[in-house]
Amino acid sequence: MSSREDAIVPEDETVREGAGAARVRRPRRPWVALVLLGVPVLAALLGPWLAGDTPSAQGALPSQPPGAGHPLGTDVLGRDVLWLVLHGGASILGSALAALLIGMAAGVPLGLLAAGPRRGLDETVMRGLDLLLAFPGLLVLMTLAATGHRDWYWLVTVAGVLQVPAVARLVRGAALAPGTRTVVEALRMQGRGWAYIHLRHLARQLAAPLATDAGGRFSVVLYLLASANFLGLGLPVSSPDWAVLIERNGDTLFTQPAAVLVPAGLLTALCVGGNLLVDRVLARRRNR
Repeated sequence: MSSREDAIVPEDETVREGAGAARVRRPRRPWVALVLLGVPVLAALLGPWLAGDTPSAQGALPSQPPGAGHPLGTDVLGRDVLWLVLHGGASILGSALAALLIGMAAGVPLGLLAAGPRRGLDETVMRGLDLLLAFPGLLVLMTLAATGHRDWYWLVTVAGVLQVPAVARLVRGAALAPGTRTVVEALRMQGRGWAYIHLRHLARQLAAPLATDAGGRFSVVLYLLASANFLGLGLPVSSPDWAVLIERNGDTLFTQPAAVLVPAGLLTALCVGGNLLVDRVLARRRNR
């Protein structure tokens, strides 16, 4: 009897462990991430087309609560908040994506260059990037604004350049990982060229860490640009940009909260949704 029980118990435990592992490994559908990311993205892309060129009503009183003709009320200048929100997402989303692309486009080649076989080149590239890493982002943007460079493209370019050191460090570290480095050396001994090693092998190895970093870095860039606009360093105060709306209507938070909470909620959803979606996609790839 005892031997039979000993033979049965491990089988039951194995079944339970297998079922538990299956439950853990089963990827969940990223509906929450899609909703959080989709709402602000759709508002940014389709908002200008849905809202039209001019507000639905003009000459309204400033800082009015939601009511007839103004579903979200009016801002401190008497403009319809719903119209402003629908027109303000394109600037912040486009600026963040452009700055992120600039950082990736410059950081990835520099990281691969530093991970090459030449030690002197590695030191030169990384020490130069360390100097750039020492400058606080907002301080650089404030200095740029003080010198009269307040145009949109200056703000985006500098925000993108400030991301280059972190991206280059990530790429260099991933390329110099023991497993990746061993394979690269083997490919070089086989006579494989630079394009084959970097565009085929390293591209696959760096895809996952770069995607994860891009999700978090998008939030960093978004925070930097929103902070600059919030401080009046970027877009003009009349811009419908979500960050500008928060700054302009901050004093009316308790009397007209929709003018502050709606754009703030869209910015938060954009950051959180992007990070969650990247995490879920990478988790699904690992479980396959």
